[in-house]
Amino acid sequence: MVTAGDLTLPWNLQLKPKGDRTLKKLAWAEQEQTIDEVGSTYTIQGFDLNYCGVIIGPSVKYRNGHVIFDPDASENTNAIRNRTLQDGQKRKVASQLLPNELNVLLTRGVNGLYIYAVDDELRNVLLRSVN
Repeated sequence: MVTAGDLTLPWNLQLKPKGDRTLKKLAWAEQEQTIDEVGSTYTIQGFDLNYCGVIIGPSVKYRNGHVIFDPDASENTNAIRNRTLQDGQKRKVASQLLPNELNVLLTRGVNGLYIYAVDDELRNVLLRSVN
């Protein structure tokens, strides 16, 4: 379950598709029941949605007038694990992947975007920017 403020919804793929087995052939964002689920970067990547709601997790913070990314607070193990480069070296690339992930999420809503930030400072600066 994903909880943000008063909102509690199941994470993508926690609910089984209802009825028609042809749903399995559709991408997650195209399945009717997913309107009541929370997706991820991977479930909406490549889709232009009418509206998108984004919960910005604890890995994105606002400190000293800047948005910062904290890989230690990320739940996305694919973004924060070491990567093996072509030359065989292992390197952390979270400093590039986390901002890219946020960009993917924030650019999916064609007609609108709803944002909730877990970090209090980021949430407050976003609310001030709307007013």
